[in-house]
Amino acid sequence: MMMRRALQRGSSVGGHYLQQTQRAHLHASRPTLAKILCADSIDPVCIQIFKERGHEVDYKVGLSKEELLNIIPQYHGLVVRSATKVTGDVIAAADKLVVIGRAGVGVDNIDLPAATKKGVMVMNTPGGNTVSTAQLAFSLLAVSARSLARADMSMKEGKWERSKFMGTELAGKTLAVVGCGRIGQQVARWGQAFDMTVVGFDPVLPAASFKELGIKKCDLDKIWPQADFITLHTPLTPDTKNLVNAESLAQMKKGVHIVNCARGGIVNEMDLLASLEAGHVGGAALDVYEKEPPGESTKKLLAHPNVSCTPHLGASTEEAQVNVAKDIAIQMCDTLESKDFVGVCNVGYMSIAQNQAIRPFADLAQQLGRVASQFALGKITKLTISTWGQTDISITSADARALLKAQALVGLLSTKDTQGVLPGIVNAPFLAEEAGVVGEALKETPALASIASPYRNLITVEAHVEGGGVTSVTGSVFGNEPCLVSLDNYKNFPALNLHDGSVLKFRNRDEPGAVSGVLEVLEEHKVGRFKRGDRKGKGRRNGGTEEACRACLPGKEQWCL
Repeated sequence: MMMRRALQRGSSVGGHYLQQTQRAHLHASRPTLAKILCADSIDPVCIQIFKERGHEVDYKVGLSKEELLNIIPQYHGLVVRSATKVTGDVIAAADKLVVIGRAGVGVDNIDLPAATKKGVMVMNTPGGNTVSTAQLAFSLLAVSARSLARADMSMKEGKWERSKFMGTELAGKTLAVVGCGRIGQQVARWGQAFDMTVVGFDPVLPAASFKELGIKKCDLDKIWPQADFITLHTPLTPDTKNLVNAESLAQMKKGVHIVNCARGGIVNEMDLLASLEAGHVGGAALDVYEKEPPGESTKKLLAHPNVSCTPHLGASTEEAQVNVAKDIAIQMCDTLESKDFVGVCNVGYMSIAQNQAIRPFADLAQQLGRVASQFALGKITKLTISTWGQTDISITSADARALLKAQALVGLLSTKDTQGVLPGIVNAPFLAEEAGVVGEALKETPALASIASPYRNLITVEAHVEGGGVTSVTGSVFGNEPCLVSLDNYKNFPALNLHDGSVLKFRNRDEPGAVSGVLEVLEEHKVGRFKRGDRKGKGRRNGGTEEACRACLPGKEQWCL
């Protein structure tokens, strides 16, 4: 009865799945002529590029949330700046959406988890406003050091107060750059040009890069006490929210100057105000705020005489506006046309996914994930993948292993109920995590890998279940075809092309008549020719017991292990 149910289930679900995905590309088909919505103000060059590339563009600025929800289902691409909030319900309503483009750096106005779960790529343009934002940050640094904003205001009031605005020089001082990405690095270079000693913190930048840039790498607890000037260039994340707070402010030098041109919320505004009023912080220069425009609670901070403030002008240069508009249009066109994936920030392996050489291995990983999930006995809690081989493209690099892991998870999820969400390489890791399955790409090579191996490449997928059981499947690409070469302890059979028919695994006593019941079920379901292999002997066609498995039943070829 169990086998009958398995065959019935396989004939409906498995057949449908193979028809849908077997020869498909790595991800769902992308529109060649897409419909794009530009929901925020942007330079006209953005719209021009979309149209030149053959896409349809609507420019609708200032939409209410309800208006956006009503029209978003018809669009494949969405362009925003910082004004439009792309929330989870907006993404849920976007049935055709492929990519969200943020013309700028920060993506905190976009619900990244919701986009990833939906299979929507999110991209930004981190290079477009690098010079513009760095220039503003360094300008505010000088403004705060020399009290220039207050002096300007005094002059406009008809006063002449030279002795009131005593400043400090930048030369010889220590500049701390918190966040050493493109913008932070540019500010650091200018600081060095002003004869400043530059220290920095960035959890991602390698130590060798710090050395090359001439920045002394320090942890935050070492940075706060030694810096005369601190400039912030981090994204807003749970780790960086309120990074500058009462505790960190207390560790800073008396008279320190703080500049924030990154994101509002990195500085706790009330704690900064208290430190300014206490005379501990010498000056602050702010371009971004927790709430924009700032609310009543922030006005006292902005009115403080030692605070210089601007209304989020980091990218507000003519050059930066053109740069980010051009960049986001080109990046989105390339993505929608499956040419390139520059700037995608919620999936790190999209570029390698488009390499033709990786596609057969991605197909193999997906098929192995599907096979492993169907043969696993119990609830799967972890899926691991390991790779090995000499091919036209490395399948052992970090990006390749991440992509192949995602493909294996797509295969696993194809046999599960994903609540109507179609698994793809963008959302598969997210959906698997929601289902309680951890995906892991191992650096270890598959067990069958060796110099003497008859295979040029191998991928092993292992499904770990509750209680400690493991189902292991190994495959190899022959030509462009995904083939199964090992299933648990079974490996003495010819490579099975996973595009040809199905695999049936069962265990029986080695005695006459043992497989009769199996054959009856196969005949009942019109399962035709099949090959047979076992642990001891090599796989063989028409070579088993039971009258050579009744000379293989006529019809579709199957494998019996």
